[in-house]
Amino acid sequence: MRKIFTGLFIVFCLGAQAQFWTETSSGFSTNFRGLSKFHVVDANLAWAIGYDGFNTANNIQQFSKTDDSGLTWSSGVFDLGDTSLGIADLSGVDSNTAFVAAYPRQAGQQGGIWKTTDAGVTWTQQTAASFNNVASFPNIVHYFDANNGLAIGDPTNGYWEIYTSNNGGTTYSRIPSASLPAPLNNETGYLSQFAYSGDSIWFTTSAGRIIHSANRGVTWSVYQSPLSDFEGTTIFGDISFATSNRGVIQDNAGNIFKTTDGGQTWNAVVFSGTGTPYGGAISYLPNTFHMVSTGGEANFAGSSYSVDDGTTWINIDTDQHVGVAFFNDTVGYSGSFSNATNNLGVFRYTGSVLNEASVEELGEVQLFHNNQTGQLEVATGQQFKNLRIYDLHGQLGLTSTSTLISTNLIPSGVYIAQIFTDTGLKTSKFIKY
Repeated sequence: MRKIFTGLFIVFCLGAQAQFWTETSSGFSTNFRGLSKFHVVDANLAWAIGYDGFNTANNIQQFSKTDDSGLTWSSGVFDLGDTSLGIADLSGVDSNTAFVAAYPRQAGQQGGIWKTTDAGVTWTQQTAASFNNVASFPNIVHYFDANNGLAIGDPTNGYWEIYTSNNGGTTYSRIPSASLPAPLNNETGYLSQFAYSGDSIWFTTSAGRIIHSANRGVTWSVYQSPLSDFEGTTIFGDISFATSNRGVIQDNAGNIFKTTDGGQTWNAVVFSGTGTPYGGAISYLPNTFHMVSTGGEANFAGSSYSVDDGTTWINIDTDQHVGVAFFNDTVGYSGSFSNATNNLGVFRYTGSVLNEASVEELGEVQLFHNNQTGQLEVATGQQFKNLRIYDLHGQLGLTSTSTLISTNLIPSGVYIAQIFTDTGLKTSKFIKY
């Protein structure tokens, strides 16, 4: 189902804090091009979709990509053979290879999946992902690697239209209805409204549900979220996952909900700080407790971040941001609007605050050190016994029977934490700045 960009552009705000974002040209020669729906492939490469930020009703088929961590961007055109098809989603594989999902905007049109192998110069339809029902509506394309991918659309013939490929799109197989949760009456998905981590993928629906596969689409489960609709007229939201179990939902009012069981259950977060989530897009930094929130609505625009799993928020700016995506604690992007004269159009992360806390996943034990507050926290569903901290010379620095311990009394350096639970010993390294 189509997701409409409703936010108006703000004319080239230059106030973004330099210690976090630096705005650069998005590669579009036409002014007022918005950039959104980033797919960050690796530390150097990212693809993103362009749209008309002056009049969102205008349909354009453009993209931009970077090969140098966002320093420069080059734009291109989705040449799909039908200029009136809408662009739903984009999944990059490498600098030359990407997939795009396009949806019908007029009666009689057929959407589908297209692939480029020449950096976007030409696009070839992947006809095996047929989407040829009158009700077919592709929303998502996601490739886990060069060969294995998914194409996800609204229900047709009574079940979700989802295709898998294990050969880079040469062939696709539709997931049988027996492997999928049944759709509710009039339930649909949304354009590029999904999250992924490892082999897991989640997509959201108009009924506020989250449909999840933990094995690249072989089998699926469904969970009810705290929202009634992920793109409703009054309530909508975004979703992101740090790991296969730990995820977050942000609604358009800036409320935050978290899960630690892959999306089965959600709990509201009571947060504080100098900032607030902005209600537009949200992105975890993979495998950390860090997240960045952005807002694109004219009356709720800005960006903020949290380094303690959404409990405390620090404001960054009040500029308009369209989408957000992070690869790690040094590479991340947020969309803006092009101005060819002033070389604007995309924010890239150039700060250091997101690596001031270190996190390591230790199976069912999580170790989190916040350098800003000087606190080390152990999170585990196991029975915690005690914690010992050693420096790299093997000298015992601290011991504790609490899962929350101050590190303000130890000097800066690299430390080894030994975490004792009822199942044994877990060891992790952290840095005290």
